Amino acid sequence: MVDLSKTFIKDAKKLTDGTKVAIGGWAEHLIHKGKICFLTVRDSTGRIQVTGIKTKLPEELWEKLLALKNETIIRIEGLVKKNDKAPGGLEVIPEKLDILNPVFGPIPIDVTGRTPMDEGTIYAQRELTIRMPLNKAPLEVKSFVAHATREFFIKRGFTEIFTPLIVATATEGGASLFPIKYFEEDAYLAQSGQFYKQAAITAHEKVFGIIPSFRMEKSRTRKHVSEFWQIEVEAAFEDHISIMQVLDDMMVYVVNQTIKTAKEPLAVLGVKPKKLKGGFPRISFKDAKELCTSFELEVSVDMNDDFTTPEETALSNHFKTPFFITEWPTHTRGIYYRVNDDDPNISNSFDLVAPGGFAELCTGGQRVHEYDKMIEAIKKQGFGVDSYKWYLNLFKYGIPPHAGYGVGIERLTWWICGNHNVKQAIMFPRNVDILRP
Repeated sequence: MVDLSKTFIKDAKKLTDGTKVAIGGWAEHLIHKGKICFLTVRDSTGRIQVTGIKTKLPEELWEKLLALKNETIIRIEGLVKKNDKAPGGLEVIPEKLDILNPVFGPIPIDVTGRTPMDEGTIYAQRELTIRMPLNKAPLEVKSFVAHATREFFIKRGFTEIFTPLIVATATEGGASLFPIKYFEEDAYLAQSGQFYKQAAITAHEKVFGIIPSFRMEKSRTRKHVSEFWQIEVEAAFEDHISIMQVLDDMMVYVVNQTIKTAKEPLAVLGVKPKKLKGGFPRISFKDAKELCTSFELEVSVDMNDDFTTPEETALSNHFKTPFFITEWPTHTRGIYYRVNDDDPNISNSFDLVAPGGFAELCTGGQRVHEYDKMIEAIKKQGFGVDSYKWYLNLFKYGIPPHAGYGVGIERLTWWICGNHNVKQAIMFPRNVDILRP
């Protein structure tokens, strides 16, 4: 039986000169120069050089080294040796080589990243390109973002929930629903966990979840995909003002904790995101639109419609920190947002936008909690009341005033990493053009 035990490369690099070590991973790159060869071995934690000298190795071991193809799975036993000329000042002198799994022919891409690759190839060969450091790093950062998110909410007494992904009714409108056949009934992939997290607050009061969402959006922008995950938050006895403070606090904690803990993948990306201080600026929808009129935009500003991408980008470049846009018109929001008591044309809702020419990270606000107002909102959207019977039971039988929000975890990761497209923060992205692998 082959021994599979090994030391991670990042730990092997901490060993003293002359220590015996076993490493395992991928044979990434082999250079052969006469009677010496240099093999780069990669595992999930890094790379290390294995140096073979023909005159000092058994012939069988030497021949094994030279025959290695890129991405062969190997295990090497040897001695750690300091060498200032080696990458990282360290190398391994091999004593034993086991091939754990060979490859079948040359790999169709260069996973070392030395060869430039177009975006189409990156996603067409995604099962292979996720091995590349620049492609792997944002996925690791997202893991730290998720961990920090859970830390934040658990410390605040929130309960994590897991909502259905197959639903019978639209959450925000039927145009962007993915229809599926559910036995003999028509059903849809969930646009969000909104209705279910509202139900959850009647049991737990304060809930959160990292939950997938599906939108049939035929968009090819840098910020849109068809499948994404959201940090979904809902809390009883909160309004749009107090829940904005929760979001403000969450962003400070999650971003700063990610900067602290995700140093290695952020270093691979070559970015140094700034820590947040909180107390983000707040600007009303109306004032934000007025501000847009002062920018040099090719298309005139529509004061009543949602922000165009150029408007959003210009606003994002104007602010130096994340900022809230508040007091959105009711016609721009979903049926579950509460109308302002003083102005029926305004909803108690907000967006959080990241700075630096970026995009919206989050939408949230206070929800409707009155039964009659929810009936009215459903009818106003042209939906059938019967389709929402279970949802309306929440309002008939005691749902407290409440508020919540949803932060796109990929968009947040994308911003922290300084990437140019949200797809870079998704292992296997899905959009109008991508369904495989």
